[in-house]
Amino acid sequence: MLKRISSIKDRVEELREKGVQKGDDTGFKCLDELYSVKQGTFTIFQGAPTHGKSEVIFEVLMNQATKYGKKSLVLSPESGNAEEITLELIHKYLKKSPYKSNPYSTCTEKEFNSAFNWVDYHFVIADDDEKSYSFDELIAEVDEYEAEYKTVFELLMAEPWNELNHKLALQENSGRQDLAIEDELTMLRQYNKKKDKHTFLSFHPSNQQLIYDKDSGTSFYAMPKAREAAGGQATLRKAFSWINIWRPPVGLIDPEFDRPYLENELIVQVEKSKPKGVGKKGICRLFFDWKGNRYYEEINGNISYAFEHEEKVQTVRPITAIQPNIEFDKPFTKEIIIRPTPLDEYDDDPPF
Repeated sequence: MLKRISSIKDRVEELREKGVQKGDDTGFKCLDELYSVKQGTFTIFQGAPTHGKSEVIFEVLMNQATKYGKKSLVLSPESGNAEEITLELIHKYLKKSPYKSNPYSTCTEKEFNSAFNWVDYHFVIADDDEKSYSFDELIAEVDEYEAEYKTVFELLMAEPWNELNHKLALQENSGRQDLAIEDELTMLRQYNKKKDKHTFLSFHPSNQQLIYDKDSGTSFYAMPKAREAAGGQATLRKAFSWINIWRPPVGLIDPEFDRPYLENELIVQVEKSKPKGVGKKGICRLFFDWKGNRYYEEINGNISYAFEHEEKVQTVRPITAIQPNIEFDKPFTKEIIIRPTPLDEYDDDPPF
């Protein structure tokens, strides 16, 4: 659509008055300095298998629901079926395992039911057991669901890229993967802008070279770069925000601090940030608490979970049959104080 400058003067004046607005906080001070969740755009996460792409996206979704009350549609086949993903989200909400089979779980029925209601209010899961979704099919189901239930998903999680059905896009581009990806990301950009949504995607790197560290005797893949993703430069050009994540191998020396990387350490690199004002390039570190199933950061040597660096967090909760004993004409606020459990107390490897 062609637009005369004079026809958009009011919006130009509004932007001039307010300035370029940053997106919403992720919950972590170190990451918020580099990245924000801007509605009307999308973010691509890239990392090797088992390095925690889905975990990081789940963390951001949980934090967006907690602070802003946003609702999410989740399509993440590698994270499990609908039941498993539901329990994963409940675990994150409670910061303790909901599984009765877990000998360390202290989850009560009351806590489980409260968490179940919260997750039910903020999340819907797209189960691909019967079919593999294309973007067109996923968007059509989102629109249909929103119309039927009179709700809105502010956030979509559709990952990993290779689990989506790209056959039609490839056919329309004579099998050219780069052109197919460009077409699909263009369509996704237009959809997010029109509907004011934010979509999280993830890619696996391809063609990485294995590195051998003689000091630790460890072979590993380095932090991936955007150009190593499927579609290469074509994918990077179409992306708004691009975040690489890397889980360092045990025993490798961290050159910045001259110590071995910690077992639960995750390096997060923002390689691209658009539109202007959303963030900037840079690297930060997060740490995974296996028992709580959540990430935390270190601030001045202290452990800080999502939003704990802020004094208070306004939490949006659904109206359920059992009402909490508070005044509903006032915002519900709470302070969260949680400490991680040392990883060596548990026999199993932490599922990063």
